[in-house]
Formats: sequence, C-alpha cells, structure tokens
Amino acid sequence: MKLNKKKGIILASSVISVILIGVFFVIYETGPYDKNNGQDIVVDIPMGSTIGNIADILKENNLIKNKFIFEINFKLRNNYSNLKSGKYLLNQSLSNSDIINKLASGEMYQDGIKITIPEGSTSNEIISLLVKNELGEKSDYQKLVSSPSDFYDDFEFLNQKDIKTLEGFLYPSTYYFEEDAKPKDIIKEMLKLFKRNYTEELQKKQKERNMTLQEVVNLASIVEKEAVIDEDRPIIASVFYNRLDKDMPLQSDATLQYIFEERKKSMTYNDLKIDSPYNTYIQKGLPPTPIANPSIKSIKAVLEPSDTDYLYFVASIDGGNVYSKTYEEHKKNVEQYRKDRDKRNKELEEKSKKDK
Repeated sequence: MKLNKKKGIILASSVISVILIGVFFVIYETGPYDKNNGQDIVVDIPMGSTIGNIADILKENNLIKNKFIFEINFKLRNNYSNLKSGKYLLNQSLSNSDIINKLASGEMYQDGIKITIPEGSTSNEIISLLVKNELGEKSDYQKLVSSPSDFYDDFEFLNQKDIKTLEGFLYPSTYYFEEDAKPKDIIKEMLKLFKRNYTEELQKKQKERNMTLQEVVNLASIVEKEAVIDEDRPIIASVFYNRLDKDMPLQSDATLQYIFEERKKSMTYNDLKIDSPYNTYIQKGLPPTPIANPSIKSIKAVLEPSDTDYLYFVASIDGGNVYSKTYEEHKKNVEQYRKDRDKRNKELEEKSKKDK
C-alpha cells in the first residue's frame, strides 16, 4: 500500500511537471519574437488568406515563433471573421495577441508621411509634430481641436455637453498621411482610431460606472501622465477614485504641468498656489478637460481600477510607485524616495568622475 501511494505521488508530480512545462512553453511561444526590437516591418496579407497562409507570412518575417501555436491562438480568439486583407505595420516586440488584434483592427499601413504620436501627448505637442512635418498650419489645428462640433456629423460620441475640446480624443498611434492631406482629415483619422478602440465593451463598463465619456478620458489622461509602468495604471486610478470619493483634491503634478507651455523638471511651492482650474492641489474634482491624449491602457485602467484603500503614492527610483493609505506613511515614503534619489545621483556622479 505504501509503495502504491508513493508511486501515485510520483506520477502526480510528473503530470504536474509536464503541465507546467507545457504552460511555460505556450507562454514563451506566444510572446514577442524579440521584445527589444520595435523596428517596423510591413507585411501584406492577400485577400482570401487562410490562417495557415497568415502564419506562414508572419513566420517568414520573424514575427512569430511557432506557426501551430499562433494558429491555435488565432482560432481561440475568434477574430478570423474580422480579419481584413491588406498591408500592416508590425514589429518583433508584438506578442501573438497584439498581432492578432492588429490584423483584426483594420489599422493598415499606408504610403505617405509617417507620424508617430506617443501615448500621453498633449494636443499642442501633436500639433507641433504635424506642423513640423509640413502637414498644415498651427492656427488651423488649434481651431479644430477647440471645435468638437465640427466633427459631430462623423463622430456622434463627441456630441456631449461636457466635451469642449478634442484634447484626449486624438488617439496616439502611428499614422501615414499624404503630403497634401488637410488638417481636418488628419484629425478625423485620429478620431476614427479612438472610436474603433473605444469598443462596445468599454462603453458598457463606462455606463456601469455611471460616468460620462469626458470623465473617463479626463481621468485616463491623468493616469497616463502619472504612470511609468503598466502595472501601476489601475492602482493609480484607484487612488484618484478614492480621493474623489472622499472629496479630497487629486493633488496631481501632471495637471499642474498642463498649465505651462513647456514641461518643468519639478514643481515649486509657489507653483502649487497658482490660481488655475488645472491646479488640482487647490481645486477639487477633475480638471475642466483632459490634460493629454491617453493610451487605451489608461482608459481601461480607469474603467477597471484596482480595489485599494490607497490615498497617496510617490515615485520609486526603480520606475514604479510606492503607495500608502495615510499621510504619515506617505511622508515616510517621500523621505525614503529623496534619500534613494540622492544616493543614486551621488553614485552616478562618482562613476562619471571615474570614467573621465
């Protein structure tokens, strides 16, 4: 009996080991081909392509590791009916799921002037980028951004009383525009991509939270500017929700930065006293408009926040944040951050002297 029991334990352990190895294998095979390589690769998916054809094309371009695993993943996600043929801009840092989403989105490659709008860009930064690439005049873009009503016919979601600007709705992505593209058409492309990515599922979550679209994008823009790593986004969102619930000011440096034409390295004590609706150190609630154009990741974080009791956070020198429930804890965390920062700066300074 003891021998059989021992054999059973060994067999169970072996089965578990095989399962774990299988899980790790699948995770590895569905991950990015090379997470550090974001160089653009244009792939052409012909009309009538099967999943097998697509997998062959992606494997030939070193975009996936395993054709069989990719095909299974594709079928499980049930996106085949949404697949659109054409040219797509991909890279090796994308996972299988990212690639599938791209192929199902219709977000295709085009010839023309390439414009990449980073996540969290302000409308002024976007306008500067477009003007720099000779795609129109600054004044024309400023007028369009401040006139959502000009786009009501094409984008019904903008026709809401609290949406006074397109700040927040200019979707950050890579675009290709013709040299003679008109400013209004360029703005339309960004709004189209926002509309496409703000899915019915997200709209449903918005309604469940009893929020307007403006409120969601507004808060998401603050989360976007405060977050450094993706894991922090839903936690930061929870901190701001907790503050709003307690009628506390958000006290976000990001909203204060929005007042200035150029970003400041750090806020001063006098900055905290500036009389502005964007100064959330003295004004309660959300600022009047979004302060940037957030990624879909920040929007999802606002609609699916973490469940926490945190009211404060401070950056850590490792890139994330340290959270606290009380002001006393927060003061200790701030002091620790300053010590760690000063220590690191001193080490870097000493290293720089040695290298010279």
